[in-house]
Amino acid sequence: MLARVGQLALVTVDTVMTGRYAADALAAYALAQAVFMTLMLLGMGLVTGTVVLVAQADGAGRKAECGTIWRTALADALFLGAFGALLLLPGRTIFLTLGQEPELAAAAGATLRMLAIGLPGLLAFQVTSFLLEGIRRPQLPLLVMVGGNLANLLLNAVLIEGRFGLPAMGSEGAALATSLVRIGMAAALALAALRLPVARSYGLVGPAVPVLRLRRRLLALGVPVAASQGLESTAFNLLIVMAGWLGATALASFQILLNLTALVYMLTIGVATATAVRVGGAVGRGVLGEAARAAGTGLGAGLLATGIAGLLLLLLRPQLLAAYTVDPAVLALAAPVVLLLPPALLLDCAQGVLGGALRGGSDVRVPTLLYLVAFWGVQLPAAYLAAIVFGLGVAGLVLGILVGCAAATLLLGGRLLLLLRAGRLAPA
Repeated sequence: MLARVGQLALVTVDTVMTGRYAADALAAYALAQAVFMTLMLLGMGLVTGTVVLVAQADGAGRKAECGTIWRTALADALFLGAFGALLLLPGRTIFLTLGQEPELAAAAGATLRMLAIGLPGLLAFQVTSFLLEGIRRPQLPLLVMVGGNLANLLLNAVLIEGRFGLPAMGSEGAALATSLVRIGMAAALALAALRLPVARSYGLVGPAVPVLRLRRRLLALGVPVAASQGLESTAFNLLIVMAGWLGATALASFQILLNLTALVYMLTIGVATATAVRVGGAVGRGVLGEAARAAGTGLGAGLLATGIAGLLLLLLRPQLLAAYTVDPAVLALAAPVVLLLPPALLLDCAQGVLGGALRGGSDVRVPTLLYLVAFWGVQLPAAYLAAIVFGLGVAGLVLGILVGCAAATLLLGGRLLLLLRAGRLAPA
């Protein structure tokens, strides 16, 4: 959980420091981050099979297989990151196509190019994190993440406002700082993994072996997860595009609310990954009763953590919003809508942990269709109707999120119960 919060803390620091620099810079950063997050989550989805296969191999006593899984997934991550970065280069054209104003499109496009630099490093870091979490050593990713956040804070202070003779880069500086940090974290975590006392027993060092069959297994798990995460993230990011239609002030306000939502959701991703590891280990050992208990425990833990975070969000609402911006118009628009976040966060947590439990049992294809129904068939239409047609603006967008997460929770929960009762969770 802490490691996932640290991952988003990079974006949160960027958002806060950019917002305090200028509201226009925050709007540009919000648009760039929306498009970047879509490709980032697609890439992360494609390599998610790493944690499932590592947990299942470790649970079945095939420790040496874990290193082969890691090296194969790491090569895939670097390739996917480089390919994705190339797709992001024509950023200005992307934003003009999405109907944004030319000036905002140019600023967001330049920021997107800076974010693209760090995509290979981000995916490589995630693969190594999946390895270490799959073998129940999550402390290393957390330690590297703490160091990365400190470095990002310092680099932001230099590059956003321009210090030591450097020009003020605004949102571009924030994006460049985060990209450099992500590359450094990927290298640091890989070296730390190779220096573990158990590195040789887990096959992290040693000769290369044929991986064609393994790559097919990774893709069989990763492609549906990437599709489901892509469907979810694209649906959320299209809400940012809708916010852009409402104006720069609404866009900046919605970015703050979405960042707060995403920050709390990192707790869910941490619990969901832990749930996938525990379910995967139980499935690898053939103990489905343990898998059911792991899924239930994960859901309870996630809801407890999210509930506490939601309560703190309400209690500290003025201070949190003031940390993001000093613009009175943005603050006035965001403040009342924060009250809608806690119920949306609880439902978002439930669907996220349920999805993790299904991944641990190698069930990834049907959930992809369920995500399509929930986020494209329910969330987007509901948000458009509430925000645009009925004129609720930013509040309507958040209501759309709430409705979409409720639909996903019901659908994924029903799927998990069906598979557990039928005894159909199995290794990949």
